Amino acid sequence: MISETVVELSRGQFAFTAVLQFLVMPLTLGLSLLLVIMESWFVIGGQSLYQQMAQFWGRLFAVSFGLSMVASLAMAIQFGVNWSYFAHYAGDAFGLALLIGLAGLFLAANGAGWFLFGGQRLGKVAHLVSIWLICIGCHVNLFGFVMASGWMQNPLGAELNPQSLRLEVTDLHLLFCNPVGLAKFVHSLLAAYVTAAGFVLAISAYYLLKQRETLLAQASFRVAAVLGLLMVIATMAIGDRSIYASASIQRSKFAAINGLSNDDLLAQNRQRIGNGLQAYALLQEIRDEKNQPQLLSDFAAKKPDLGYALLLKRWKENVTDANPAQIEQAALASLPAPQALFWGYKAMILVGCLMLALFALASFASIAAWRRDWLLKLCFYGLPLPWLASGSGWFISEFGRQPWMVADILPSWQGVSTLTTTDLILSFAGYGLAYVGLLALAGFLILKLVRQGSALALPIAQESEHVA
Repeated sequence: MISETVVELSRGQFAFTAVLQFLVMPLTLGLSLLLVIMESWFVIGGQSLYQQMAQFWGRLFAVSFGLSMVASLAMAIQFGVNWSYFAHYAGDAFGLALLIGLAGLFLAANGAGWFLFGGQRLGKVAHLVSIWLICIGCHVNLFGFVMASGWMQNPLGAELNPQSLRLEVTDLHLLFCNPVGLAKFVHSLLAAYVTAAGFVLAISAYYLLKQRETLLAQASFRVAAVLGLLMVIATMAIGDRSIYASASIQRSKFAAINGLSNDDLLAQNRQRIGNGLQAYALLQEIRDEKNQPQLLSDFAAKKPDLGYALLLKRWKENVTDANPAQIEQAALASLPAPQALFWGYKAMILVGCLMLALFALASFASIAAWRRDWLLKLCFYGLPLPWLASGSGWFISEFGRQPWMVADILPSWQGVSTLTTTDLILSFAGYGLAYVGLLALAGFLILKLVRQGSALALPIAQESEHVA
């Protein structure tokens, strides 16, 4: 029987590692775009202020990027350590998307090295190219990770091999043009731009309140306010469309966030469990080398519901002997908790509206040269808003997929490794200590860089101008 403690600890550890990823990846990607904008304006217009801006925000980007590297690698490792059966069962498709994400991460790391340490040797154009490499790599990184997540929610382009009992890629086009994955990518991309804009806006507001770094802060405030306003509007529009576009695929999530009854879904899932039990029995015959055409045809008809029979594995090893009470228990477990999704969605919408108002006021103030200390304080204290909205969105996306690791195919409790509770507690504690230390170090470095301001950027800006 499956250990509930092992399952919950494995899920908790993955959620813990994913939280840091959700915190730093959006900021890293969004800052990479802002660096491209600032450095490009410097190369085209020749104004040293924009170079100074790129150097200053580039140092804060470096801290975020370092955390993003650690978070991405740690989260990828989870699939091989705590979710080894999932890696075996679905790794052919999932691993390919994940590999692209990691390739983008290393591309960005290569560009970051030139950007941070090549300022004295590179000319203006070459330095700009290094920033473009960072930006492209960060976007590829997000694309790979989000397409992997999107495939788990809408597993297209892969079919079950009855003999190997693995999902094998059959169509690369479907794998990387998955409509749910593409919608998630666009939504996550826009949310990342909003996160970076909110970060730059808050620090710029702090400088303006303290009457420090005035020119840099005013220019950064203006760019962040306008970019943030445009991206919030786009995020809200695209995000709403993506939810309705996936409604036919993930009906239980759609019903939960809208407070709709799930009685019809429950009845449908009972039927699918029955079909899945038939598919499970047919699969055993096929694996016994019985390959009659009628048998293969019957299995192909029932195969889409095979995963629903696996829901019973939580309580019964031999699912074909499940009694009606266990089938009903599996049917109830096939739907996510509706209240958490309903209120999580409402929280995301509320935070989105607050950000829209904040960026609209900030844009008006920056364009009209209208300074109000209360508005600057709102911008500063509004720093957590983008992360609250992004976190709510990821919670809805991932929690709404439960109880599935791969939607309608592999239940979460089937994907865990054969680890002991002690193994997971020790590794969880190790991750906890490491992450707390990394976050404390990152917070210290960011505060130190903000207190120092652009003083560190000035020498490099002058040296770069001299080399150019």
